[in-house]
Amino acid sequence: MIKKLQALKAKKGFTLVELVVVIAIIGVLAAILVPTMIGVVQDSNITAADSTANQIKIQTTTFLTKMDAAKEGLKEVGATGEILTFTVTGGTWDCTSTPTGHFGSKGTWEGGTDVNWDYCKFMADVLRDFKDGTVEVALKSGACIGAAVIEGTVAATPVYPGITITEWDANTTAAFDGSKPGLTDDGTIIGTNPKLQQGAA
Repeated sequence: MIKKLQALKAKKGFTLVELVVVIAIIGVLAAILVPTMIGVVQDSNITAADSTANQIKIQTTTFLTKMDAAKEGLKEVGATGEILTFTVTGGTWDCTSTPTGHFGSKGTWEGGTDVNWDYCKFMADVLRDFKDGTVEVALKSGACIGAAVIEGTVAATPVYPGITITEWDANTTAAFDGSKPGLTDDGTIIGTNPKLQQGAA
């Protein structure tokens, strides 16, 4: 019994210096890893938003192709083109723009009764997993030349305020204040297709 007590007394714990060194090492590792992990998460979210923008562009093109096949194609959107903004709340799409282009007697951007001829109903049907966000589609000569999306929240302003049809058409740059393409200064993730590169803010 005495030998056991002596053995326990002989065992020493960590000294204060050793504990401070270990805590310092953990702090340095955290300082290195946390920003890296945040960057990885941001890049992943941007990639996911870009994928959603790609699907929006593909499905918009599908809708316009269906309209063309039915000889109800987009009218009055010629060389100048236009950008339309939509909000999505709980999976319901609403057009917040006033489109200058229109379809024939069958088609509409919003307010139709048939999912085949109403763009908002069509998009809600084909993109069922996209529940909330703000969407912009760029149209020119009856075709979709670009799409941008902010997922999760309905933005108070257009996705890319100031972006023009010319920039979408040329697939050039978008002026925004973020540190990298797809990320604004306030941390908002923006997905685009084609991918717009960061320009001068």
